[in-house]
Amino acid sequence: MSRPPISHSIVFTYTSDLERGSRFLREVMELDFVVDQGACHIYRLTPMSYIGICNLPDRPQGTAGVTLTIVSPDVDGWRDFLEAKGVNYVSGPEHSEEFGVYSSLFHSPDGYRVEIQSFDDPDWDKGSTG
Repeated sequence: MSRPPISHSIVFTYTSDLERGSRFLREVMELDFVVDQGACHIYRLTPMSYIGICNLPDRPQGTAGVTLTIVSPDVDGWRDFLEAKGVNYVSGPEHSEEFGVYSSLFHSPDGYRVEIQSFDDPDWDKGSTG
């Protein structure tokens, strides 16, 4: 039996203030708003990947262990862009030999770690050849 197809991906984060979280994605990060599901708003990251933010009564609590990573060829440009809008960065941009990336990190209004990174290897997503 072959694996069923995957057409898109959505990472959902959670908030107690949907308007604040949605405004951050829409106005600060300038992501395209795609779907209003009432308790959840979905924004486009790339043609086939999305981020959603939800205010649900049974939502998971806490942000420990969650990092949203956005891959971009312009890590420095993202930092300049977001700092101009008042985003405070936690670290970077800096290079990590261990992971082979150049990256920076900030926290969303709801405490999620958001990393903007570029890979040293331009073919990082081509899969293993070994």
